Amino acid sequence: MTLSVISISLGVIGVVLAAGLAHATWNAMAKSFSDQLVSFTLINVGVAVPSAAVVFFIGAPRRAAWAYLAAAVLCHLTYELFLMSAYRHGSLSRSYPIARGVAPVLATFGGVLIAHEHVSAVAVVGVALVVVGISLLATGNREATSRRAVLWALATGVAIATYTVIDGLGVRASHSALRYAVTLFSIQGSLFIAGALFRLPQGWWPQPRRAAVGVGAGAISLVGYGAVLWAQARAPLGVVSALRETGVLWAAVFGVVFFSERGGVKVVISGAVVLAGVAALALG
Repeated sequence: MTLSVISISLGVIGVVLAAGLAHATWNAMAKSFSDQLVSFTLINVGVAVPSAAVVFFIGAPRRAAWAYLAAAVLCHLTYELFLMSAYRHGSLSRSYPIARGVAPVLATFGGVLIAHEHVSAVAVVGVALVVVGISLLATGNREATSRRAVLWALATGVAIATYTVIDGLGVRASHSALRYAVTLFSIQGSLFIAGALFRLPQGWWPQPRRAAVGVGAGAISLVGYGAVLWAQARAPLGVVSALRETGVLWAAVFGVVFFSERGGVKVVISGAVVLAGVAALALG
């Protein structure tokens, strides 16, 4: 399936930008937990339970998508493990932008080389501007981000780009973003929970209010990534990835406001660059 940047509507752009906000929101909720294994287990409860319920009623996607689903489950699990490690060793406003900044470039190359997509010169400029804006957030304030955190964040970015391409191909093969999404997350979430239960101590389930935060973060992530999958069937993978990663601006704001991290001025500068990139993608 060949897609052109010209096929992107303002509606698709708006949906993916909203998905970026949703992604930053659930990441901030996850970071608020001191124990990241508890955090991500609760998130997967919020992902797996509603997904399994929906699969029960609407069924799984077409057989052509199952090979992609199997690979995607592995990639998403790897991504979660890498992201947990990045958050253990680094701040939200640094680890998150590094991880998300790597993904659009790799996803763009993957879309061109593997999915045979055509991306215009203006769109390439747009992707580049988004990546530059994201990268600005990751520079400076070295004391907040260890070398180990940077390496984990970079590995997370590679995992993101990998599952972006796989999921893009899978959702197109399935011809149903909803069936693909809920099947993916019911399997992935269940496997993560099963593995986590072997490591979590007895009585690990937190107080109701904290549990609601974790499970709610999972529900938000499910809706946000479902929107991304819907968009991937209608636009080039690298462009969707770049638009989605504008969520790093929200993550930086959340880091400054809720976690007392530095960098308010840099957030404004980076935001201007990212918005210029989004404008280029819209005009592409």
